[in-house]
Amino acid sequence: MNKEIKGYLKAEAIISAAFNFFINGMIVGVQYHNVDFVPTNIVSIAIDLTATCLLMFLITTPFCKASLKRTKTTRILPNKSRVIRRVSRLFRRPALFVVFMALLSAAVLYIPTSALFLLFGIYEISFCVYLALKIVFCAVFGGFITTLELYSGMCKTE
Repeated sequence: MNKEIKGYLKAEAIISAAFNFFINGMIVGVQYHNVDFVPTNIVSIAIDLTATCLLMFLITTPFCKASLKRTKTTRILPNKSRVIRRVSRLFRRPALFVVFMALLSAAVLYIPTSALFLLFGIYEISFCVYLALKIVFCAVFGGFITTLELYSGMCKTE
């Protein structure tokens, strides 16, 4: 991968991280606007992670598709991995990609998150702590999603 593509991926990931930072912060503010504590039991974590992952993939995927089309960088990179080949094929079907990747991400993130909260016996956290954790998580995860989507859109599926 050359410098221009790395710079393009980095710039898009930073923009996506900033966008997700602010958008998800506003959503959390509206969702829990009169609450002092946010529940962190296993059901609440599952619902919150699933909704967050679905929303983030739903918002990010069309922007990544448009960015790939605008820059004419679709299918320009050789494919070196079976996993990336499958993700690239899945990326060609946006609705299926959003649902599958969001549910997979939520399941993968749910296990360590719920285990940590259960291990330390934390069943609720203050709104301020929740807000800080959520927006930082969404910024990092948004950058990762954008990089994954752009890279999978750039790879050939053969």
